[in-house]
Amino acid sequence: MPAFRQVGEKQLPQEVVVMAWSPKRDLIALANRAGEVLLHRLANFQRVWSLPPNENTGKEVTALAWRPDGKILAFGLTDTKRIILCDVEKPESLHSFSVNLSITYMHWMEVTAESSILTSFYNAEDEANLVLPKLPALPKNYSTTAKIFSEEKSDEIMKLLGDVRLNALVLGGSSGFIEIYAYGMFKIATVTEVAGFFVVDSVYLVI
Repeated sequence: MPAFRQVGEKQLPQEVVVMAWSPKRDLIALANRAGEVLLHRLANFQRVWSLPPNENTGKEVTALAWRPDGKILAFGLTDTKRIILCDVEKPESLHSFSVNLSITYMHWMEVTAESSILTSFYNAEDEANLVLPKLPALPKNYSTTAKIFSEEKSDEIMKLLGDVRLNALVLGGSSGFIEIYAYGMFKIATVTEVAGFFVVDSVYLVI
């Protein structure tokens, strides 16, 4: 095994509390003690943008996670108990939501037939009926509402959804809970009173 060697060093004005490389390894996101979130290029450490803390989001960043396509960065704040989804191209919030407890861990994974524990659902036609409730009937004005929604919000929604393939943002807290959000927005599962968990090839093991 080759030995590690230092290839560079950069000094920053604030202590870094959490960092995360983008999936393509060309960008690195940092959060410092002052509550600022920064995006840098790895090649020359040039700053792409910085997002200062504010009262609406929070000041204590405790976790970062990249969407698998590298186009959206998510970060969690423990003081306001909020999750922020930020555009990688500019420092603005695309979506945010509140959680009940402080987040200490985040991981954004792509759900595939190969890696998902729900593999059987990809190959079965009727198994969904065993675990999912029957969907309610659509309202009569559905077609009109859907048309307005698709015309006005299509760009925003497509940016937030990203690739067609399902992806899931997994949140964890020191108090022993896990929450999973499809596309980083829609809560699909909550697990409480968990003693600990870790990730092995995108499969979550609960102990």
